[in-house]
Amino acid sequence: MKKIFYFFFLSLTLLFTNSCQKRSQVDSGIITLDIRNALQHSEKVISLQEDIKNVEYIPLETNDSCLISNILDMQISKDYIFIYNGKTSDILQFNKKGKFIRKIGHEGNGPEEYNMITELSIDDIQKKLFIFQYSGPILAYSFNGNFLYSDTTKNAGGMYIFADGEKALKGLTMNPVQKAPWAGALTNSRGKLIMNKSLYPISGNKNVLYMKEICFSPFKNEVLLFTSCNDTIFRINPSKIQPAFILKRSNDTNYYNAVADITKMNDPILNNSNTIEIYDMFETYRYLYIRLYKGDKNYIQRYNKEKCNLESYCIPNVFMECSEAVPGNNVLGIENKIANGIPFWPEFYACNGSRAQIISSYAISALQEKGYLHDIPSRLNLRENENPIIIIYTFKK
Repeated sequence: MKKIFYFFFLSLTLLFTNSCQKRSQVDSGIITLDIRNALQHSEKVISLQEDIKNVEYIPLETNDSCLISNILDMQISKDYIFIYNGKTSDILQFNKKGKFIRKIGHEGNGPEEYNMITELSIDDIQKKLFIFQYSGPILAYSFNGNFLYSDTTKNAGGMYIFADGEKALKGLTMNPVQKAPWAGALTNSRGKLIMNKSLYPISGNKNVLYMKEICFSPFKNEVLLFTSCNDTIFRINPSKIQPAFILKRSNDTNYYNAVADITKMNDPILNNSNTIEIYDMFETYRYLYIRLYKGDKNYIQRYNKEKCNLESYCIPNVFMECSEAVPGNNVLGIENKIANGIPFWPEFYACNGSRAQIISSYAISALQEKGYLHDIPSRLNLRENENPIIIIYTFKK
């Protein structure tokens, strides 16, 4: 009897302790996620049923003026879809029904022309499209396609504009620290820099430091900020930049310096099969989703912000085999029934807290050959060489 009581008491104590630890993390504002340990429990498929409110399919019009080969970036406003087509270097504008509207600007070295685009950004209130470049000014165009001005005051790789006009800026990647001193920054509505956050290792050599990758993921009135040389995810809101999550990757201690050193791009420690790399992430009302890889395995992990638990899912090889080898046009994701079988990973932010992903005729055919997508909506029946379909997911609150 005493043993039964002891184990009952111990179970309650452990439950209470774990609950207190989780609540303490939430109350402190910084949540530690043991993502390495979670990888050991990746057999269970993560269900999206409880997180998705509805799915919208937007087939993009196909004609000789707007043929899309691969999408390197996309911005979705209330009324329009703006696409940076990598192969042709065109910026294409569609309406929300998928009808082609116009091309915006053109590639070149003139004062109103762009070259080596990093990202597109939009101001849905002022109806402006911003083009960010690696080595040129930020170009501003109206939603009507008219050139407005160039901005040489900001050295950034991207931007997200909050409801009251404050701006979260994304740092430039693949540049020594003199050109990219921070990963993220915050300006007021007039464009004055309020604060910034550098995520470089303290012990790093400033002459060779660079940002390998910057994850800059907006959701409503906040932006998540992360780089490979730091395990902390920061949150940018209209008033501050602060730590939000710590990803317990437990990589080799030398990894963090090597990944930020441009002279060590081929260092063996960066290609170690035991090293965990983060591909990208996004947030919804209920969850934080993280896409990562370790060795030759790719995973999606999901943190439940209410229940404080972390789930892990190993992406099947069949999805890897069907994925396009270009940014923004892959289908790596969670198997789901919400989108009638389209593997779920909405890479792009859309207005009002939605997320969007892209599916091409090639990817649909590849998945069907592997036994998927037998019963899909008619809008997903793409013919070869047709423009892709934009899938927009709206999340439950």
